[in-house]
Amino acid sequence: MEKSYPKFLLNHQELKAFRDMRKMMICSLFTVIALTLTVASVSAEDSLRTYDTRAIDGFMDGMDLESAGEYDRAISAYKRAISFDPHAVDIHFSLARLYLLLEERTLAKQSLLNVIKYAPRSAEALELLGEIAQAEKEHDLALNYFRRILDIDYNNDYAILQSAKIYHTVGDTIREAEYLIRLWELDTERVAALQRAESIYLSSNDYARITELYSKLIKRMPTKTDLVGRQIRLFLGMNRFFDAEALMDSLIEVAPYSKDLQSMKTDLVKVMHGEMAAVDYLTEVVDVYPDAWELKLKLSQLLIDAGESPTARSLLSEILEIKPELPNAVSMLVWTYLDVDDLEQARDLLLDYLPAFPEDFFLHRLLGSILHDSAVQNPDSTHIQAALDAQRAALTLRPEDQQTLHMIANTLELSGKREDVLATYLKLIEIDAEDDLALNNYAYLITSGDVSEDTLRHAAEFVERALLVNPDHAPYLDTAGWIYFKLGHVQLAREFIDRSLSINPDNPEVLMHMGDVLEYLGKSNEAYIYYIRADKLK
Repeated sequence: MEKSYPKFLLNHQELKAFRDMRKMMICSLFTVIALTLTVASVSAEDSLRTYDTRAIDGFMDGMDLESAGEYDRAISAYKRAISFDPHAVDIHFSLARLYLLLEERTLAKQSLLNVIKYAPRSAEALELLGEIAQAEKEHDLALNYFRRILDIDYNNDYAILQSAKIYHTVGDTIREAEYLIRLWELDTERVAALQRAESIYLSSNDYARITELYSKLIKRMPTKTDLVGRQIRLFLGMNRFFDAEALMDSLIEVAPYSKDLQSMKTDLVKVMHGEMAAVDYLTEVVDVYPDAWELKLKLSQLLIDAGESPTARSLLSEILEIKPELPNAVSMLVWTYLDVDDLEQARDLLLDYLPAFPEDFFLHRLLGSILHDSAVQNPDSTHIQAALDAQRAALTLRPEDQQTLHMIANTLELSGKREDVLATYLKLIEIDAEDDLALNNYAYLITSGDVSEDTLRHAAEFVERALLVNPDHAPYLDTAGWIYFKLGHVQLAREFIDRSLSINPDNPEVLMHMGDVLEYLGKSNEAYIYYIRADKLK
């Protein structure tokens, strides 16, 4: 922030007029001049004295010379003026300002100290001294100057801001936060200051201070739900559940119609008393506020999570009668059928509603998922093609959605279109080079059957990339082991497969792979044990 220096009340024209009239002035007029030239914070006693007329002459000469750009002569004039009246604080201040203009920091500092000597409550001089100390990295001295300003004016925002900056520089973030909060209290538009203070307290796990901060903020803005949410999350993180509940209840008394508050209270009840308690609480709320469809949607989700799909279904149907334009209500209604494995009803319901939401990506993807599951149960060309059509419709809306592309790859595998599957995995890897599932599946797929050593080495590179992303994923370890086995690195293969089984010991395919490795090593008896275990798990 650029610092603007104070302007004097007497401009050059006024000073020139005064010069012409000076010989006609009487002593009482000097008092007026002294009051004009004196810094506002000078004591009453000092402000009532008169200046030496020679000092006034020198001061006016200095002003004229400074205006003309003759800085050296202006400095001489100011010094001459001060020699006649050492107590003239405005002249000291003018000299300091000129020294700062010339970047003579040491000389400016001395002049400002002279101002403080005769006018110890001069905020302008203290500010400049503080800035000089900051520039010279004398942080303690700078803080002292700004503290003196705040003793004079507690709400001086410039001194508060500079103090915060200094504490930040020296690494005292707790004190920095204190001053930032003071700054925000002066001007609530300074959101960045508040966020910085909050971040400091959270990163230092200073729960006492952050709790105090939230409490202060909530008292000032009792219906600001994001603040309430932060305070409640903090209480929950500290296992202070009853404090969280008490806070929530007090706020709901203030704003009982707040859907956000009621939603948070429901979440809190769920954490403290369980899913069904949350269902009971929210049921009572929606009975009181029957038009609160957002809360009814939340209640529907709670019912689904609690295994009460029929009740949820009834509620969602009621919502869609009133608000048919809600795609999330449709998807939840579909889930009430998926929850009981009724794929056919879920599919038919979704097909009924989809024409109303032609651009809703999530509904299209949900249909693709349902039809994929149907194709798994009935892997004929009709079911597979229906699934692919729905999935590609979703992909048209979001061409690089990874979840949809993985779904397409899985459906294509049902059709036996190996090259199309490989192409889909390569597209996924192109979109995200760290898509570990695509990397692994591509590697495994290209090694199926009799393949060349070059292909196996190519596959090894892909699975190694997958393991860099997820080094302890059992299926990836097995893929690597099986590829190395085919490459003839039998001991290495055994190590990878053994690591895979240590993570998931009951995977029949991996058990078979270990059996094959042991059989190759001539350990038939051990291999037989793995084959038996695999057979039992199939």
